[in-house]
Amino acid sequence: MSFCNDHMNKIGDKIICECGDKSVDEAIALFSETTLPYKKAKKLVTGCNKTCCRRPLMRLFDMVQFGEIDYDEIDFLIEQRKIKEGGDDE
Repeated sequence: MSFCNDHMNKIGDKIICECGDKSVDEAIALFSETTLPYKKAKKLVTGCNKTCCRRPLMRLFDMVQFGEIDYDEIDFLIEQRKIKEGGDDE
């Protein structure tokens, strides 16, 4: 069980959007504390209107709304974005 918690903590520390320099855990906290719709809540995390991190952010927003976070899916979407952008540094 410890590995599972460590794994989730590591994913929670990953930056979900370089524009706003926010981690997955910070995005969860911001999404949890707002009643704004996705487009406006996204700006709390990103601080911009870019779409570079749309997929992981939109999924995370939905997960927060439904009360269940799938860290592995968010990790996968972040990694896919990095591959698409041609970067692989964390």
